[in-house]
Amino acid sequence: MRAKNCMGSVKSLAQGFLVATGLIWIFNIASLIRAGDAWLGLTYALILLIPVSSLTYLKFKNKNTNLKAASDTSEKWRNLLFSFQGVALAFWMFDMATTFYAINVTGLAVELNPLGWPLGILGAFAYYAPTLIFSYILLFKIKESIALYAAIPLTLVTLGMGMMNLMAGAQNFQVFVDTAALATGVQYGLLALIITVNLTVPLALKRMLTQLKVVLP
Repeated sequence: MRAKNCMGSVKSLAQGFLVATGLIWIFNIASLIRAGDAWLGLTYALILLIPVSSLTYLKFKNKNTNLKAASDTSEKWRNLLFSFQGVALAFWMFDMATTFYAINVTGLAVELNPLGWPLGILGAFAYYAPTLIFSYILLFKIKESIALYAAIPLTLVTLGMGMMNLMAGAQNFQVFVDTAALATGVQYGLLALIITVNLTVPLALKRMLTQLKVVLP
């Protein structure tokens, strides 16, 4: 039972993360194409295949798992709520990546957090890490209905935090749209790298889930 709960929580977290990453990338592609950079738009479209292929694998993996568990309404809600933790983490990582570009690469932005950059990361981590652990306990360790209800407001607050990260990341990404330019050689090298990652990420995900199933009793 413990292995089943852990596998279910990992899949839910990964699915939420991958869905949010896909939505972010669609926004990025639209921003780049609108700015007139078709090459970077195409590059980002290929990057989008990474979460799409991984999410597709997880979906097929879920169809081959215990169908009885899939019919449990309570279990579905627990998995859905936990997947939003993955959504928030994706928004946070988008904010971190674009902040790094805007501050460290271009030098056109400054960190508003009093801790400065990169220590400002610790402020969000101090929230997301305990929240992720507490949500897991409420949703998968405590089976009473009250724990499920208690996880709902916690999830909403986490999504609110994630939306703030998303908006900050979108502002930082505009700096990328305005300044990014790649030489021809770099473009082809990046294209080859992205294609390689597209092929290896689903395989790595499959290996991780298989090892997790073996390790957990």
